[in-house]
Amino acid sequence: MTLEDLEIDLREFRGIGYKTALKLAENKIKTVRDLLYYFPYKYQDLSQIQKIQDLKVNQDVVIVGKVSNLKFFSSPRKRMFILQGIVSDDTGSLKIVWYNQPFLLKTLSGNPTLLIYGKLVKNNFGINIQSPKFEIVKGSKVEMARIIPIYSAIGNLTSNFFARLIKGVLEKYDLNSLADPLPSEVLAKFNYPSIGQALYFIHQPKRFEEIKLAQERFSFEELFYLQLALLKERESLAKNRAVIFEIDNNITKKFLEQFSFKLTDGQRRVINEIFADLKSGVPMNRLLQGETGAGKTLVAEILALNVASKDYQVIFMAPTEILAQQHFGRFLKDFSNFNIGLGLITSGGAFYGERGFKAVKDINFIQRFLVSGKIKILIGTHSLIENEFSFQRVGLVIVDEQQRFGLEQRKRLIQATNQNFLPHFLSMSATPIPRTLALAFYGDLDFSQLDEKPFGQQPIKTYIVLKEKEGNMWQFVLKEINEGHQVFVICPRVEDREDDVKSVKAEYERIKSIFTPYENVRIGMLHGKMKANEKEKILKEMQVNRINILVSSSVVEVGIDLPLATVIIIQSPERFGLAQLYQLRGRVGRSVHQGYCFLLPQKLSPRSKLRLKYFLQAKSALELAEYDLRLRGGGELLGEKQAGIPDLAMKSLTNIKLLERAKDLAREFYKQNANFNRYPLLKREILKRKKILFV
Repeated sequence: MTLEDLEIDLREFRGIGYKTALKLAENKIKTVRDLLYYFPYKYQDLSQIQKIQDLKVNQDVVIVGKVSNLKFFSSPRKRMFILQGIVSDDTGSLKIVWYNQPFLLKTLSGNPTLLIYGKLVKNNFGINIQSPKFEIVKGSKVEMARIIPIYSAIGNLTSNFFARLIKGVLEKYDLNSLADPLPSEVLAKFNYPSIGQALYFIHQPKRFEEIKLAQERFSFEELFYLQLALLKERESLAKNRAVIFEIDNNITKKFLEQFSFKLTDGQRRVINEIFADLKSGVPMNRLLQGETGAGKTLVAEILALNVASKDYQVIFMAPTEILAQQHFGRFLKDFSNFNIGLGLITSGGAFYGERGFKAVKDINFIQRFLVSGKIKILIGTHSLIENEFSFQRVGLVIVDEQQRFGLEQRKRLIQATNQNFLPHFLSMSATPIPRTLALAFYGDLDFSQLDEKPFGQQPIKTYIVLKEKEGNMWQFVLKEINEGHQVFVICPRVEDREDDVKSVKAEYERIKSIFTPYENVRIGMLHGKMKANEKEKILKEMQVNRINILVSSSVVEVGIDLPLATVIIIQSPERFGLAQLYQLRGRVGRSVHQGYCFLLPQKLSPRSKLRLKYFLQAKSALELAEYDLRLRGGGELLGEKQAGIPDLAMKSLTNIKLLERAKDLAREFYKQNANFNRYPLLKREILKRKKILFV
C-alpha cells in the first residue's frame, strides 16, 4: 500500500456526513491521507498526575480525585447553565466548573473518582478548573496514565471528533505495510521510523520520545523533498541555453547622466553580479533584495535598457495594476532619450509609449507591436503570461515582489515564438527573506542584496498612539497637510465586521467626520476590491496632491512612491506581520521631508506588545523578518505562497540544524540519483513539491 492508495474521499468513510465532509474540505482535509496528516498541535500528558496542593494557576493540570457537592444552577443574565462541584484528593480540594453541560449531573451521580485534566484559572468562581475534560476511574491510576493527542478544532468539530475519526482510520488500515517514499538508507542514517510507524507515533504515542522522533522525521522528509525539487529545477534550467548579454557601458552612461545622483556601491556590485550571469549563456535565476527606496528599480531599468538595445524583448511583471501603471510612467520618463517602444497592459486598457509619448491603444494593436518587435519592454501584472500574447524574442523577465518563474513557465511563455533559448529571470523584493526560509524555499535562486539605506532618507520617527492621545495625532496630521504634505491611513480589512479591527470603509467615514470643519482637507479611499479605473483615478489624484489623506488597505504596501507623503497611520498594527509593517512604513519620508509612522493598536495581547516593541527597536527589515519567523512561524510569514506544505515542516524552519542536514543530504543524494529511477515513490513526492513551488 502506498500513500496514493489513501487518497480516498472522506465522504466514503463511515461516520462522516455531507456537511462534515464539506467543512473538512474547506480546511484542505478531503481524503484519508489528508486526515492522517492532520497532526495534533499538542499532547496532554496524563501519566504525570499531580497533587492538588502542588497546582499553580494558569497551568495545565492533571489530577485524580473524588467528586462531591455537585450543584446545578442557571445564570439568566448570561443565558448559561452552570454545573459546579468539588474534587478532592488526600492533599486538598478544588472547585470544578462546567458550562452548558447539564447532562453531566447524571453522568457524575454517585460521587465517582475522576481523572481530570484542564487549565487551572482564577475567575469569579475563585480558583477552579474550568470546563475540564475527565474520565471515570474504573481501574487503577496506572491504567489511566497515557498521552492524549489534542487536535485543533474546526468549527464544531472538536479535538475528540478528530481523535475518534483518526482512531477509526488507524484500525481500518494497516499502516505498517505502507510503502515509504523516504529511501531506506536515509531512514537508517538518522534512525527514523518508517512512515507507517511514524503515523502511529504521532496519533497514538506511548512515550514522548516517539512523538519527538516522528515529528522530526516528518519535518525532515518535507525539507528533504523540497531541497531535491529545488536541485532538480536548478539542474533542469542549467541544461538550457540563454542569450549572452554584456553590459553596454556607453548606453548605460548616457542613461545615468540624466540623474542628479550616482549609483551606490551596492548597485554597482549587484549590476556586476547580474551581468556575470548574463554572460554565462545559462538562464539567469536571481533574486534582488533591498529595502524600499534602495534603488532596485533603477537596477532593473539599466538591465532592461541593455537587453532592449540588443533588439530583445523584456517582460516586466508587477504584483498590482497600480504598481504596473507606476512603473510604466517611470519607464516612459526615464527612457525618453532612447528609441525604445514601451507597452502596458492592464484590465483598464492597453497603452503604448515611445520617447516619452504615451498613446491609448487597443489590445490588438499592442499584440501587433509585440510580434513585430516594435515593443521592446512590456509591463503588466502576472496576467501577461496567463494570456496568449505572441512575443518576438524574449531575453529577460523581471518580476517585482517575489513571484517565482520556473522552467515550465518560461517554456510556456515562449511557445508562440520561434526562439530556441530561455529568457533570463530577475525577481525583485523589498520583503527580506530570513536565512532559513531562503535555504528551504529559494535554493533554486541566486541572491543579490542592496543593503544601503535609501538615498539621503532620514530615519522615520515611529510612535505607538493610545486612544486617549489620538486627538493630538490628528492635530499633527492637520499641521502636516497645511505644509503641503500627504497622509496614509492603513486598515487591515476593507469591510466592517463585528469586532474591533478597523476597516477601510468605516475609517474613511470616520476621518471625513473628523475633518468636516476643514474645507482644505480632501480625503480619498483605496482598496483591492475597487475597479482598476477607480484605483488609477485615486492614485493620479494622490500624485498631484489633490488628495491629502488616503485611507487604504495594504494595497499600498509595495511600490507606490509619493515624495510628499510624510505620515502613515496604521490601524490595528497587531494584525500585520512585522516585515509588512516595515514595508508600509517605507511609504513615507521618501524625499527630503521627515517621515512619521503612528501605530494605533486595538487589542494588545502580551505577544502583540512584544512584537510592536521589537518593531520600534529593530534596525533593519531582515532583523524583523527573522524575529517574525521565530515568533509566528514560516506558515504565517509566507501566507498562501507555500500552501500545501505541512504545518510541521513550516514550524521546523526555525531549526537550522535540521534544515542544513536535509540540504546537505539532498545534495549528496542528488549527485548519485539525479533521475530517481530507483525511487519512484520519492520521485512522485518531488514532483508534487515542484508543482507547489513553481506553478
